[in-house]
Amino acid sequence: MKHILFIFLFIGLANSGHAQITVDRNIIDLSAGARRADINVSNTGKNTETVDISLFAIIDPGLDSEQRHSPENPRELGVLATPRQFTLAPGQSRKVRISFLKTATVKDSIYRMRVTPRSESSGNSKPAGTAVSIAIAYELLLILRPTKPDARLLAHRDQKSLTVNNPGNSNVMLFDGKQCNKLGEACQQLAGKRIYSGAGHVFALPYPDTPVRFMLDDGSNTRGVEY
Repeated sequence: MKHILFIFLFIGLANSGHAQITVDRNIIDLSAGARRADINVSNTGKNTETVDISLFAIIDPGLDSEQRHSPENPRELGVLATPRQFTLAPGQSRKVRISFLKTATVKDSIYRMRVTPRSESSGNSKPAGTAVSIAIAYELLLILRPTKPDARLLAHRDQKSLTVNNPGNSNVMLFDGKQCNKLGEACQQLAGKRIYSGAGHVFALPYPDTPVRFMLDDGSNTRGVEY
C-alpha cells in the first residue's frame, strides 16, 4: 500500500464542493545517511485552503500490536515537518521539509504524516440550504532505513496460499503480483503488501501448482521474485 486517503464529510451550512489539495509524493524512503526530504503541497481548487500537518511514530508496524505515538515534542517523536500549518490560495504551492531528528537505529524507523486541508471559504459563510463538503486528507509513509539494512523474506508455499515473513531489520514491498494457470493463461493479480521487520503476510493463491511472481522493492533496488 503506497498511500492512504482519509475522507471526512462535514454536513452543515457550507458550499458544496471538496478541497483540491494534492501532494507530489506519498512515500519518503531514506537511507541512514539521508536525514531530510521535501514534499510539495499544492492547491488546485478554487478556494483558499489552510493545511494542517500531523506526524505519528508507528510502533510495531505490521503487527497486531501496532500503535501510533504522537508526542508534542518533535525530538521525542523523532521527526519534524516545517511548516506544520500554512494557507494556500488557489494555484499556490508550498514546500514542506521533513527532517529526521534521530540517527538511524538497528531497524527501520516508521512514521506517518497526515496532510489535512480546511477550506477557508466555509468558516463564516452561511448560504441557504444544507450541503456536503468533502475534505480529503493524504497520509504519507515515512521510512528511515537502518545503518545496515537487511531486507529479506522467507517464504512458504502450499496449494492454497503463500506465506512470507520478514526476519530482517528493514521492510520489503511486494507489488505487481501475478499467478497464471499451467498454460500461462487466465492470470490473476495479487494485491501488493509491505512486509515490515518481524511481520508477515499470507497471500491467497488462485492456482495450486504454478509459480507466483512479484516485483520486490527493498528500498535500494527493485527486482522480480518467484515463489
